[in-house]
Amino acid sequence: MIFLIISFFVPVVIWIFLPWVMYTVSAKKFERDWILFIACICFFISWYLPSPLIHGVDTNFTTHVVGGGVFSGLLWIYLKKQLQWKFSWMIELITAFGLVSTLGVMNELFELFTVELHLTKLTGTDTWWDLLANTLGTLIVWLSYSVITHLKNSNRSNSISK
Repeated sequence: MIFLIISFFVPVVIWIFLPWVMYTVSAKKFERDWILFIACICFFISWYLPSPLIHGVDTNFTTHVVGGGVFSGLLWIYLKKQLQWKFSWMIELITAFGLVSTLGVMNELFELFTVELHLTKLTGTDTWWDLLANTLGTLIVWLSYSVITHLKNSNRSNSISK
């Protein structure tokens, strides 16, 4: 039951409060946009997607790829655009990995907390798979974003030089 609540509560809180928190920290107004919206939708639907068994164990791999990794990757793009970050590809990859790692560890600590309070029955044996899935999802988003950005910039350069 707690995960049903989380699937709805977390994206709603992020949608409502993230731009406000960013404004509070930087004194610059931030907009909610379609990237943040899609990130929140990915988090929500990830809880209801089927996941494959790995070594006969349900690891919620798909949930972590979409709700952990893709969500974090889209959140990273939202932050990058809103904060107008312009970094080399290496720094972009490091910051995307840092974000997904931070959120992934927070998630695993939350799972431990719910187990210790006897709110859920999890074993913790899937933690490595969860972190791999989170990283894989963000890597897919980062690669897609990088390729699309590169192609857009190449097309813009070609049209300017003609």
